[in-house]
Amino acid sequence: MLPQAPEEAGYYVYGTLHDAPGTGHLAQYAHPNLLTVIFRVEREWQAICDRKFGIGNISIDGGFAYDNHKSHQLGIEVDCRPVRKDYMTGQGARCSYRDKAYDRDATIKLIRLFLDDPWVKIVYFNDDEVQKALGRARVKSLMGHNNHFHVELWPRYAS
Repeated sequence: MLPQAPEEAGYYVYGTLHDAPGTGHLAQYAHPNLLTVIFRVEREWQAICDRKFGIGNISIDGGFAYDNHKSHQLGIEVDCRPVRKDYMTGQGARCSYRDKAYDRDATIKLIRLFLDDPWVKIVYFNDDEVQKALGRARVKSLMGHNNHFHVELWPRYAS
């Protein structure tokens, strides 16, 4: 399970399971390989930015389907929020790529850190400018991904 917001972490956690407050941690079970990627990105992110990035849904214990997710069952996918200009964190920090608080340049840097990892297969995020900047082969649109980006490892890293 992803550590829930250690004091000096470069990330914060958000999300709910079945829209029930205080249940986000129940959907943050990660494969050790995904944790390795997250912690590397977090460490590199802290070296270039003093803002925290948001980590949401990963998987539930046992790998069962839940809520509206067709994926998120193997612990190798994670949803992250785009970076905000105003440093806001927590449940209320939801931000679409169309919002004024959205920091596109910082979000590009954050997604690039994920894509620099050879274990990362693809990112889904609907900001066309991010796709252009990072390459449409690895950053693609997917319905429902305006206010978070989805990072997915290659399936071979689930074993």
